[in-house]
Amino acid sequence: MMTLVEQLAQFELKTVQFNGVKQSYREAGEGKHLVLLHGISSGSGSWVKQLQSLSQHFHVIAWDAPGYGLSDPLEMTQPNAMDFAQRLKAMVDALGLEHFILVGHSLGALQAAAFNALYPDSVDALMITNVAQGYKGHDEKQQQAVFEKRPKMLKELGASEMARSRGPHLVAHASTEVMQLIEAVMQQISLTGFIQASYLLAYDAIQSYLKIQQPDTYVIKAMSDGITPPQDIQALVDGYKLEHCYQIEDAGHLSYLDQADQFNQILLSLN
Repeated sequence: MMTLVEQLAQFELKTVQFNGVKQSYREAGEGKHLVLLHGISSGSGSWVKQLQSLSQHFHVIAWDAPGYGLSDPLEMTQPNAMDFAQRLKAMVDALGLEHFILVGHSLGALQAAAFNALYPDSVDALMITNVAQGYKGHDEKQQQAVFEKRPKMLKELGASEMARSRGPHLVAHASTEVMQLIEAVMQQISLTGFIQASYLLAYDAIQSYLKIQQPDTYVIKAMSDGITPPQDIQALVDGYKLEHCYQIEDAGHLSYLDQADQFNQILLSLN
């Protein structure tokens, strides 16, 4: 049986050019469009189990955020979620996608919420999972610490050692092949991209982009997630009176990797 890294090799890293920038992504399948946005320490390759299984039902597109994979970083040094959303809009326009189900994981949830706020007609349904809510409004010292943490780790440890250090905290089941995949994906993070994503996490917040009782919005919380704990996700759901919240048992922060079958079934229910 092929390892996850070997399986990932089946999904070519593609690029598209627009507005003078290069943007990378992976895709598989045909039919209704499903767009996947990864978190701060991940990349398009982390969605390998969705590219495999959900491509039987959707045209799956997993982007590499600016500064990840082969994607050019954003032009601005202090981006907010709208800047990432505008890059995503340019990408889906270049690929000819008029509307789609949008899935954002962790920091990708913040980007996805901003996209939905800016371009609601493009989004058939919004799924935010293991939500990194952002630190806008927190005290300045905490924001600075959040901003500096991950880029400092990448500079000091390098991608491989950072993966070995952080990887076990991202999943409930840190098997050898899962850790190999996490390391392979983290190798595709540039320092510039990491700095921009860290700035987004530190100085923006998903609350800026959600509405009370927002329709067609779905949330996933993972019950063994120590990074974005389920009680924090539930507080967001309750605060915004969001109607649809799913929980996945025995899954850590990368719930779509830990319990791919459960995660995929939730997405299939939206089709």
